[in-house]
Amino acid sequence: MDMRLTESAGIVSRVGNTPLFRVRLFEYEHPDVEVYAKAEWFNPGGSVKDRAALSMIEDGERTGALTHQKTIIDSTSGNTGVAYALLGAAKGYRVKLVMPKNVSAERKALVLAYGAEIVFSDPGEGSDGAIRMVRDIVAADPDRYFYPDQYSNPANPRAHYEGTAGEILEQTSGRITHFVAGLGTTGTFVGTATRLKEHDSSIKTVAVQPADAFHGLEGLKHLPTAIVPRIWKPAVADEVWGAPTEAAYDLARAIAASEGLLVGHSSGAALWGVGKLAQSIRKGVVVTVFPDSGDRYLSTGLYGQKKLRMTRSALEAIQRHGAEGYPYEICGLLIGRPRDSLVTEVRPVRNVEREQPQVRYLVDDREDMKIRKEYYGTEIDVLGYYHSHPDHPAYPSVFDTQRSWQGYVYVIASVQGGTPRDVNAFVALKDHGPMVREQLEID
Repeated sequence: MDMRLTESAGIVSRVGNTPLFRVRLFEYEHPDVEVYAKAEWFNPGGSVKDRAALSMIEDGERTGALTHQKTIIDSTSGNTGVAYALLGAAKGYRVKLVMPKNVSAERKALVLAYGAEIVFSDPGEGSDGAIRMVRDIVAADPDRYFYPDQYSNPANPRAHYEGTAGEILEQTSGRITHFVAGLGTTGTFVGTATRLKEHDSSIKTVAVQPADAFHGLEGLKHLPTAIVPRIWKPAVADEVWGAPTEAAYDLARAIAASEGLLVGHSSGAALWGVGKLAQSIRKGVVVTVFPDSGDRYLSTGLYGQKKLRMTRSALEAIQRHGAEGYPYEICGLLIGRPRDSLVTEVRPVRNVEREQPQVRYLVDDREDMKIRKEYYGTEIDVLGYYHSHPDHPAYPSVFDTQRSWQGYVYVIASVQGGTPRDVNAFVALKDHGPMVREQLEID
């Protein structure tokens, strides 16, 4: 007997039938609302995407579109890629994946561990950039590839129509009254919600997407500004809500610390949707989906973020600079020790923004590089940037977000009528992406 085939059948058979866990995060405020979550990291590839990937691969095998002479190729933000890679290794297929370059390091490592090839797309274009790139690759050599196209393939939602929904009905003994899930490819929501409503049309379904285009909820899509998946069926959603990134992160951290459930960004967004729903219903049985575990996001800052520490003299220098530059935005570099995230001094630089210096800033690149060179070879480095917000709160604007870089800290000082006010610190979750607040500790 071919041992590889025996082992492959074993790992493939483990997809689905994930446990349903009770979530108690909202019980104190809403004691009559029961909340449950499908723990999809119990799939062999560690995420809900195992279901869709297996369904699409087996559909290709049945139709003859997938043979061992072809390479499986698709665009992915990470989890579907891991699923393709694992199942491809188990079934003996070559796998090639197009991923935005800024997906988490853990996902990249997993894909490579299973022997798949990665082609990186522009991180600034997100999942849409990966979609466009994979389409170009396939168009150039169509006979070489099996392109499941997870955003358009009916076998994606079918996996949840035939699997996930039935499991939920069985595990809740048919008591489910509300279903909440995030929107990425939309397959999980569409397939599950369709089947649940066929079973009982009174079941309310809530889809959760990021609140705006500039978000840090890896794996989810803001549909109004994205390439809308062909499998998306708005009619099966009673509500579509937008989850803010920072609130989703806070809830992911909260459930890890209070219930031992280490979950990812999109699970935090689903929890946000559940919390909002719980406020509007008196009682019910709510089921959501936790797509993956948080161990795939340890490098992103979702968990274990350090406090930013700053000397009192550095803080006062920022405030003084902001007051002196009012009513224009001022800016500068944060200098300190990376090993303990301590800002020991600040270096003011010119704001070279010409059109709207009252509401925008632009660091002079020449000054920036000159200052950086002073610290080469030392324990001191540039930790990030600071700037002021004249007559506005100390929170990032859309412009600030678009100019952010992952790994840097951004300190914003509010100046009201020429008087320094609040100072807050933020970290960029990805290049040109959202920024979440960090605790600022003054030494």
